[in-house]
Amino acid sequence: MKRQLFISSLLIASIFYSCEKKESTLNLNLSDDLSFNGTFNTINSGNLSGTVFLHISNGSYQCFTNLPYGIGAGKLEVNATTIIFIDTLFFIVPAIYGPSYVLSGEHYYNTEGENLKVWKEMNVGSIEYDLNLAQTK
Repeated sequence: MKRQLFISSLLIASIFYSCEKKESTLNLNLSDDLSFNGTFNTINSGNLSGTVFLHISNGSYQCFTNLPYGIGAGKLEVNATTIIFIDTLFFIVPAIYGPSYVLSGEHYYNTEGENLKVWKEMNVGSIEYDLNLAQTK
């Protein structure tokens, strides 16, 4: 009887263990078609925040923020710790609006599950982007 109880317990435990949900890991493959929504925050630089949208496809990107002139697009380069946004869409931003904080230039990044965190140190502080992978249909 003890042996049957032990085997039954072992079988039930193995079933529950095999059904454990695996967290998906985000891979920044530039040939993939990925979209992200999220926020950005400046730190020690006016303490500004806003929303941001990022779309990556075939080595290119498009970025939008909720600020005036908040549009950027161009090519991407990615390595283990940095992502470089080579912006080829230039707008002259009037001084009354200030920066638009679209992704441009070299940034550090890391992934956790389906979240992408991108940040950059600037001469007067830093900026952080917290992005979530948008579900595609």
